[in-house]
Formats: sequence, structure tokens, C-alpha cells
Amino acid sequence: MFRLSRSDRTAASPAVGLSVFSDPDRFAPLHTVATELIEHLTSVYDVRREDGFAVTAELLNAPTAAETVRAVRLTPNDDACAPMVIVLTDFPGVRVYAGALFDEFYPSCGCDACAETWEGCADELRWQTLAIAEGGLAENVSEPRRARWSFSLSRGIEKGMGQTVSWQLRAADGSAESSQQSRAEDVPDDLLARARTRLDVLGAASPNGRWMPWPRRDRRAQAYDHQSSLPMSEGTSTL
Repeated sequence: MFRLSRSDRTAASPAVGLSVFSDPDRFAPLHTVATELIEHLTSVYDVRREDGFAVTAELLNAPTAAETVRAVRLTPNDDACAPMVIVLTDFPGVRVYAGALFDEFYPSCGCDACAETWEGCADELRWQTLAIAEGGLAENVSEPRRARWSFSLSRGIEKGMGQTVSWQLRAADGSAESSQQSRAEDVPDDLLARARTRLDVLGAASPNGRWMPWPRRDRRAQAYDHQSSLPMSEGTSTL
């Protein structure tokens, strides 16, 4: 699945085998949803907030300055809680980075063939972001091992996974869950080493190895309902 910048998508054409992006602006309401999520997380949870492109400096699959419309890092005042970076991109879309190596794009592609909608992306963005804040994220970097090669008549020669990085995410109420696994060789060595160290420290502090729930500014604050009404039109939203 392609993850392209606005300029890449504009240049893409069927003639070179790339998908068509005829109406990327249909995803513009995601910027409104992300902005309101940032304000919600900042007001409800005890986090330190930093704004600016500099917060993307050490991210995996980080956007370029040209792709970045806005970037915000939220760091809970507890090292056992997953930090989060929310980036609004020029596609327009949203990227969320959290913990050691978690990253998700909304939309994940955005081409006509994938037929993603901004409403569906908003649902994913909402529940996944809030699940991270509520302690639903677990990550793992497996022990180093060589990838094995295999052969089958249907698939030909295939390379195995070898060492992997993975994450699992579960909503606080159990209504949704997601997971992902990829090759560790795709992660720069220094970033992979930092991730392993960080997750080892987390494992000693967390009873189940998951990132802990973010501390709240007001323990009496009402939990955010991720099933609440979505924006009915571009530029309007209800949290």
C-alpha cells in the first residue's frame, strides 16, 4: 500500500502503474478531528505539550517539513506511559506516532481504489488515539534472528520475517482492536536499539508489559466517548 506525499500523489498516474488520487481533499475534515483530539487529550490528561516540526525529528517514517502542516507531541508526566506525536499532513491526512515504534496513517493510502472515507478514518483515529491514552498499547521487539527463505509453486521464493517489531492495540471497552508486525531490518539500527531499551524498562514497570494509562488532570473528568457524533461537514466537529 502506497504512502505518498501530496506532490507524489499529484504526479501519480495509471501510466506508471500507480493508483489514482482524484479527490484527496475529501479527507480535509480529518484535520478538524485531529485538532479537537489534541485539545481533548491536553485538557483531560496530565501531559506536556510541544508544538512544531522539531517534534518529528526521531520518528520512524517521519514526514518532511513540506508535508507537515502541524505537529504536536504529548508527553505524559509518567515514563511508563506512551508519548504521542500527532501530525497533520498536507495530503490532507493525519499521522499518529506513539510509544517506541507505533505509527499509523489516516488515511492509510487515500487512493480511489482503496475507497477509504474520511468518516471511517476518523473512527479509526479516534478509537486508536484514545486507546493509547487509556493504556491499550503493547509493543514488542523480538530477539534477533536471521530471516529464512522459503519456496512454493504458488508464491515462488519468499523471505521470512526474521527479527520483528510489532504492536497490539485494544480499546478500553474492548470494542475494537488492531495489530501490526513488520521486519526489524526496516527500522534504523539506532532507533531499534532505543526502542528495545525503552521497552525493556517498560517491562519492568508494567505488570503486563503494556504502556500504562495516562494520568488525568482531573480524576473526575468524564471519559471521552469515541462513539460520539462525527463532524457533519468539513470544518465542524463534536467531541
